[in-house]
Amino acid sequence: MFPLAQPPEPLPELRLESSIQGEQLQIGSQELRSNWRWEGRRDQPPQQLWLPLDLLESQLGFRRFEGQLEWFGQKQPLEQLPQRTLGDEVGLEVADWLAQAGVSLHLEGRQLLLSLPSAGLQELRRGKGSTADRLVLDLDGPALVQRVGDDLHLGLHSTESQLRELQRLQLAPQQRPDGLVLKGQATRLRTLSLAKPWRVVLDGIRAGKPTPAAALLSISNPAIARWLRRGLVLEERTVTVGVKPLRVLRTGGELHRIGLTLKPLTMTGQQQGLRFLPQLSQPANAVVAINGGFFNRILQLPLGALRQQGEWLSGPILNRGVVAWGEDNQLRFGRLRLDQRLQVNGGRRWGLSFLNSGYVQRGLSRYTRAWGPIYRPLSGDEEALLIQGGRVTQLFDRASIRRGVLIPFNSDLVVARGGTPLPAQPGDAVRLSQRSIPVLGDQTNVVGGGPLLMQAGKIVLNGRGEGFSPSFLALAAPRTVVGHGTGGTWLLALRGAAGSDPTLLETALAAQQLGLKDALNLDGGSSTTVVVEGRTVMNGRGSAPRIHNGLGFVPL
Repeated sequence: MFPLAQPPEPLPELRLESSIQGEQLQIGSQELRSNWRWEGRRDQPPQQLWLPLDLLESQLGFRRFEGQLEWFGQKQPLEQLPQRTLGDEVGLEVADWLAQAGVSLHLEGRQLLLSLPSAGLQELRRGKGSTADRLVLDLDGPALVQRVGDDLHLGLHSTESQLRELQRLQLAPQQRPDGLVLKGQATRLRTLSLAKPWRVVLDGIRAGKPTPAAALLSISNPAIARWLRRGLVLEERTVTVGVKPLRVLRTGGELHRIGLTLKPLTMTGQQQGLRFLPQLSQPANAVVAINGGFFNRILQLPLGALRQQGEWLSGPILNRGVVAWGEDNQLRFGRLRLDQRLQVNGGRRWGLSFLNSGYVQRGLSRYTRAWGPIYRPLSGDEEALLIQGGRVTQLFDRASIRRGVLIPFNSDLVVARGGTPLPAQPGDAVRLSQRSIPVLGDQTNVVGGGPLLMQAGKIVLNGRGEGFSPSFLALAAPRTVVGHGTGGTWLLALRGAAGSDPTLLETALAAQQLGLKDALNLDGGSSTTVVVEGRTVMNGRGSAPRIHNGLGFVPL
C-alpha cells in the first residue's frame, strides 16, 4: 500500500492589519474633504489605499481615455480595476500606482497626507499643424496636476523666461512657492501625464486670443450685475438646522420678470461622456448653472430622467423624484415612472424596463438615436433587435453587438439582457407605446434626481421608496437642490459651514427654512457645482468635477 502524500503547505494569506477611514486629506498644499480608506498599519506604507475616481482625476492628474485609466505611463482598463464604494463615490485602489511615482503617503491623526516633490520645468514645446493646440511640458520628475476651482495647479517650478512664454500663450501663469498656477484654465485645458521622460501635456491651447473675461468674473462684475438689477437673487448665507450651521449659495427669483428661463444643460449628439459644468453652461449662454442628475462615473452614463425639448435623452428609473416644466415655466415636482410596451404582430405585449438608460438590469431596454449614433453593450450578456418603420429589420447576437450597433434616425433598438429572450423576429410587425405616470413626464423638460424632498409645502422624503440604499440615505454630503416657493424658482448648493455637511433630512429642513414649497435633491457630493457667468464659484469638495448634465438660468 502506497502511503498517502502529505498536502502541501498552505500559501500565506494576505491579511489587512487594520482599516482606517476618513474625510480629511491634503494633496500637495491643498486641503480637501473626500472619503478615503487606508488598509494596513498607520506607521507603514498602506497595503491598500482607496481613493475616489473623481479625486484621482481632479487632484492627481489621472486621465480616463478609451476605457483606460492612465497616469505617468501606467495604464489599466478601468473596468478591470477593483472598485468599492467610498461614501457617495466610486473608489479605486491606487497604493502601488502612487508609490511607483514617488508619492509620499502619511497619516496625521484622521488626516491623509499625499505629497510629491515639485518637479522642474525643463522645456516647453508647442505642437504644429493639427497639434497646434498642444503644449508639452518636459519635466525632471513627476508632478501633481490639480484642478482647484477654475485654476489649474501644476506641482512644478519654472523660470522667468518660461513664465513669459506661458503668458504669451494666454495661460495667465503665476509661479507660487507650492507650484505653477494657470489661472482660469481648469476646465479649458485637457491634461495627460507621461513618463520616460516625464512630461505633462496640455491640450486646448488657444494662443492669440485672451482668456475670456467670463472665465475670470467675480460676482460683482457688470456682466452679472445687470441681472441682479433686474431681480436675480445671488447670495451666500448661513442657515442653522438644529445645531448644525449650513453654508447655502442660493440663486433664483421670478424668472419671467427677470428675463430668464430654466433649461436643462446637456451634451449634444450622445449621452455617454462627462463634461465640466462650464462646458455645458457656456454653449447655452447660461447666466447661472448648477449640476443636475445622477450618473455612472465609471461608464459615464445617465442614471435617471433627462428630457429636453420633448425628447427623452434618458428615461426615469425606480420611481424617483423629478422636476418637470413646459413653455409656461411652471415647475412641477413628483415621482415618475415610464410605462413602455412592445406589441408583436397585434398579439403579445412585452414590457420594456428602461429608455436610453445607463441603469443596467435584466430584461428589455430601449434605445433611440438620442442615445447616440452607436450602441455598445453595457453588460456581458446582451442581444438586440432593430425596429424601423414598425417592423423588425435586424437581429444582433452577442458577438455582433460587441462590435457596436448603429442606431439610425427614427428607429428603436431593443436590447435583451441577462438571458431574456428577444420578443420578435425579422419581419414581425411591432407597435411601441409609452406613457408617463404621472403625466408630468409629458412636459417639455424633465430632470430627475432624488429623493424628492418637499411637495406642496410638506417634507415628503422617502428615499427607500425611490430605490436609494440605506448607506446613501445616511450620508452627510454637499447637496444640490432645485425648488420653487416664496419668490419664484430657486437653485441651491449646500455645504457644512463648520465641518459636517447636511444629511438629506437636514437639506429638506434647510429648504423649508428658505421658503421653498417644492424641492428636489439632485446629484451631490463632489458633483456639487455652481457656475456664474462661466466662473465656478462653489464646489462640493474643492475641485472642478466632470458631470453628465446640469440646470441653468438662460436668457429668454
